[in-house]
Amino acid sequence: MVAKVKKHVRELGRLTPMALVATFLPVLGSVTLIAFLQPIGGWLRINWETGSFVYLASTIFFCGLSLLPTNVIGLVGGWAFGFELGLAILISGIVGSAFISFLINSRISGGKLPDIADRYPKAAAVYRSLVKDNFWRTTAIVILLRISVIMPFALTNFLMASARVPIRSFLIGTAVGMFPRSAAVAFIGSGLSELDISNTRDTYIFALGVAATIFTVIVIATISRRALERITAEEAVPGA
Repeated sequence: MVAKVKKHVRELGRLTPMALVATFLPVLGSVTLIAFLQPIGGWLRINWETGSFVYLASTIFFCGLSLLPTNVIGLVGGWAFGFELGLAILISGIVGSAFISFLINSRISGGKLPDIADRYPKAAAVYRSLVKDNFWRTTAIVILLRISVIMPFALTNFLMASARVPIRSFLIGTAVGMFPRSAAVAFIGSGLSELDISNTRDTYIFALGVAATIFTVIVIATISRRALERITAEEAVPGA
């Protein structure tokens, strides 16, 4: 088992630290943001006209550089701007950050991932479905990957860029696929009276919102996983 892991790490080469950064750096950023949640959220809410542009630019910058996850930022946006405006700005920021991340990761990763994928039949099947099919099929797969609760935003950006997914399919798939979870966190944020869930009323609302969100996302993710399995199975090598 250890030998197999070492083999995969050697094959990935410089992609391994990049994948680890994309996975764990947003978690550290989230901890930092939570520490300053109330003053930041309060300023955005009071100065919502200027704050909306600051929020958009911050989302593009911090999520684009894999410094923050989209869920905590979505919570702040929903609370500061309300559900509709908060969601609209959040989705715009997510697409912008995905574009920035795609450009950065494409330049850094080179063309190594496609070569590695060819050595593994199932990975090769996913890769062929992503980059060698028609526009709508590729976009559908990106949507399904984005909906998945298993795939973090930054890590998915890294993998899609490394796989050389067409940029148009990537951006459209990101916007559509990220919408359900973005709407969920913005809705939870808009229901809080203040960014402090120690408040009894807010704790109750937050708990209900999270429970409903988890249930909804799991249902959607399960459907998307089965659909993704069906799509990629068509490309799988017999006997793999």
